[in-house]
Formats: sequence, structure tokens, C-alpha cells
Amino acid sequence: MDDETDAAGDDALPPLFRPGDGDSSDDSDDEEPDLDEGAVEDEDSSRRNMSSSSSQSSSMFDSSSAGSSMSDCSSVGSSLEDSTSSSSESMLSESSSSSSSADSDGVDDVNGLLHILDNILNASNDPWDHRRIDWEDHVAMLMNAGLFENEYRMTHGTFCKLRDILSPHLQRAEHNSRSSEPITPTHIMVAGLRVLYGGRTIDQSRIVGTGRTAAYDAVDDFIDAVNSGRFQPLHTCVIVLVFDPLCSLASELDIRRPYTPEEWARINRGFRSKSFQEMLHGCVGALDGFFQRTNQPTRKETKNVTSYYSGHYESYGVNCQAIAASDLRFLHFSVCAPGSTYDNVAFDHDEDLKSLVYSLPRGLYVVADAAYTLTESVLVPFTGAHRFDSANDAFNFYLSQLRIRVEMAFGRLVNKFRILSGKIERSLERVSAIIMACVRLHNFIIENDGLGLTLDDSDFELDEANEDEPEIRADPLAPLGMTYLPTVDHPNPDEPTPELVATLGTSSTRDATVEYIRSHGIGRPTHNIERKRRELGFVTSPSGHVRDREFVSPS
Repeated sequence: MDDETDAAGDDALPPLFRPGDGDSSDDSDDEEPDLDEGAVEDEDSSRRNMSSSSSQSSSMFDSSSAGSSMSDCSSVGSSLEDSTSSSSESMLSESSSSSSSADSDGVDDVNGLLHILDNILNASNDPWDHRRIDWEDHVAMLMNAGLFENEYRMTHGTFCKLRDILSPHLQRAEHNSRSSEPITPTHIMVAGLRVLYGGRTIDQSRIVGTGRTAAYDAVDDFIDAVNSGRFQPLHTCVIVLVFDPLCSLASELDIRRPYTPEEWARINRGFRSKSFQEMLHGCVGALDGFFQRTNQPTRKETKNVTSYYSGHYESYGVNCQAIAASDLRFLHFSVCAPGSTYDNVAFDHDEDLKSLVYSLPRGLYVVADAAYTLTESVLVPFTGAHRFDSANDAFNFYLSQLRIRVEMAFGRLVNKFRILSGKIERSLERVSAIIMACVRLHNFIIENDGLGLTLDDSDFELDEANEDEPEIRADPLAPLGMTYLPTVDHPNPDEPTPELVATLGTSSTRDATVEYIRSHGIGRPTHNIERKRRELGFVTSPSGHVRDREFVSPS
């Protein structure tokens, strides 16, 4: 009966409170504390006494007491079950509340992250209020340091005049500006000039205070305003374009060619002042070609992509033809042919150039190198065996005295507008626009500021120190230390370069000049002869003998 009672009592208890249920099955693996033998014997003796006492008490119970005991045990078990149930419900309620609180905290965290992300996205979409350059402070700082002309390649007065000319073409609606300050014509001019001078467009966005896209737009707007006209295809086979001066809106920036006899006479006086003893007294211009490096054209731009590749310079490019005056202004400039085109072929492509040259008044002419055809209007030097004749050699010297003006003009153009010193990575149409904008600004600056101190005529006097070569910043790819890349009439590097021979032609003007030189015994100046001898490796000893350089003491 006692065993049944004990069993019933155990069944009545909730599982959590049943004897042994709380023990883990892994308890046997846990380490037990060490006990001495005396403590173990006392514990066993106590257990036996408790068992004996329990047996005696059990035998004293009768059936009623046994029933009472059963009832008491049942009530105790029920009470324990109720308390356990309420405890379990309380624990579940607390767990549910805790879970609900955790879920709420998780939702709050997610909402917080979404809010932060939304703020970041909204911040990136909101226009940044760019702070424009303070032009007055900027000018004051440069003027105080004497650096304005160095920074902008022109005087402050010329800059203001240029701004007055271009402002009507550079106005922007203020309501289109997303910043608190609008982009003014001055800001556009600053960005455009700095890029043409060799700066990066992305840098101008930080200097001027505009966005990236606005900086690129400003540069393009400036170039288009300087040209202020449309471009027309020169030849059906190429997409290279030439500027049409008749369509210009900013007429002050036009490349103006002479028309009247008075204009031609003024230009002629400039060249006569540069010619030794006015030997070539009919010159009114120096003609030459210029090679500008570009990207490889696309098939959409031209069907003959390879025609733009120059094997000599190992680059794609365009052929430009120009005539320069004695003051280094350009009387004509065109981007007229692919880079591999010979100069005499490019000359024939340029109808405006041909009309200018072939319409010269009688007795006037332009000077050019041996790449062009000899005519009454175009004088070229002697080549091959003819150049060893003393009179022909003297003629070549006096012609090169004047022809160098176009080389100096190219050098000044590239040194001022450094974007031309490298590869212009734009479409062919934009390449033409960039080159023409540089040329027009080049003329405008010379007309308003003169040649300045950097390229004054005194720097190029034919004395023994400077002789007849200007001090220019050389391009590593250019021959003879030139600052620009002249056109090459034999572009294939895999074939030997033949002796350059002028295209057959006749000129009574050249023949008459050579005859005059011969009859009067005129030759090269002494200092130029000495220089040529040094170049060839021969010098004149103090005793007057011409000797090879290696036999002459350096002292």
C-alpha cells in the first residue's frame, strides 16, 4: 500500500517536480567531489535509520488513515499542479511579452535603418549648393602677385574685352541653376580658358565651383561661343571640317584675311623688316602644315580610318594648313585633311586657301617649304643637288628667314594652348572646333596685347648668340627641337625616307631673285656660315684654315 501511495504521489506531481526528472543523463560524466570514508559511513548510517523509522510509522496507519493520506496527497498534488500550471502560464506570458518586445525592437531597428538609407538617398539626390569662385577677389589676388597674365595668358583688359564679346553667347537662365548662385559668363570663360591652356575639365569644376556636368557644358559652350559659327565639310571623302568665317557671329574673333591693297602693303612691310637687306621684298605670308594628334576616328565619322594614321608620329591625327603674318598672327587656318595627307595635297583640298594664295596681287607671294609646288605665288627652297650652288644656298637662307615666322606662330600657339601639345580625345568635329577656338584666341590676344615679352622680336635677332632659330619649348616627338609636330610628306616608317625634292614648277620671281643674289655676290651672313660649319663638324682655326672639329682644341 505504501508503495502504491508513493507511486501515486509521484504521478500526481508535475514532470518538473518528479524525483530524478531534474537530473541530467550526463550527470554520471560529471566529476563528484572527493569524500573521506568517515563521511560516507555516517551518511549510510543516517539513511538506514531514516528507512527504519519510515517503516515503523507506516505500519501504524489503518485503512482510513491510509485513505486520508491518499486524499491529502491528492489535494497536495492538485495544489501543486494548479500552482505549477499558473506558474507555467505566467512564464509563457512573460516569454510571449519578451518575444513581443524583441519583435518590436527588431522592427524599430529595421525602420531605423530604412530611415537612414532614405536620408542618404535623398541627400545624394539633393543638389549641392556649389560656392562659385569670387572673381573680384581672385583677380585682386593675382594682380597683387603679378600673376594674372601668367594665369590667363592675356592682360586683364583683354580678358574683360573678350568677356564683353562673348557674354551674349554665354548667358544662362538663372532659374536653371540648382545652386544659390548662377553660372555667369565669367565662370564659363574661366573654365573654358583653363581647359584650352591644358587643364582638366574635372579640375575646373572644383576651381570655378560647379558640378561635373556643368563644367563640361561650360567648356563646350565657351568653345562654341569663341567660334560662334557653323562648320562645313570641306571634302566629301572626309569629315574633317573647316571654319566658315562668313557665318561668324563674334566678328571680333574672326581670322581676318587681307582684301585691300593697303592691308596687303601693311603685311608686306612687316616681312620686309624681317628680311636681311629686304632681299625678299614681296613676301606677305608664310605657309606650312601642322599635325594635330587625335583619337582613332570611328567608322561613323569617316569611311577611311587609316588615312588619319601617321606612321611617322605613330598616331592618328589631322592635317592643318596655315598662313602666318610676320607678327605671328594667322591670316588663314584650316583643319582640312586626314593626318597622312601630303601638304601639297591638303593645299589642293582647301579651296579657301587656294583662293587666297592665287588671288595675290602681282609681285606678292608666300614662302613655304619644299613640300609645296613652286609657283609665282608660292616660293619654295632649292633641294637636292641644286642647293649646293652658292646663290641658291643664299636664296634658301633668306627664304628660311621669313618662313620661320609660321613655325614660330605654331610654336606660340601650342605653348599657349597646351591642349594642342597632346592628343585631343574628342570626336573629329570637336577636334576641329577646339583647334579653331585656340587659333582665334591666339590672334585676338596678339592683336590686343602684342607679342609680349616672351616672344618679342628682339629675342630672334640674327646675332651670333641666337642666330636665326627661336628659343621654343620642344616637343619630344618633333624634329629639330620644334614645339609642334610639322606635317611629314613621307609617313611610312618602314620605308627609307627619300631626299625631299620640291614638286616641279617654275617661278620667274625666284629666278630673278637668285640672279640678283648671284650678280651682286651676296651670300649667307658670316655668323650663319659658321653655325652651319659647326653643325657639319667643321670649324675655322685661328689661322684661318677650315679643319675638322676633332683636330681643334676646345680652348
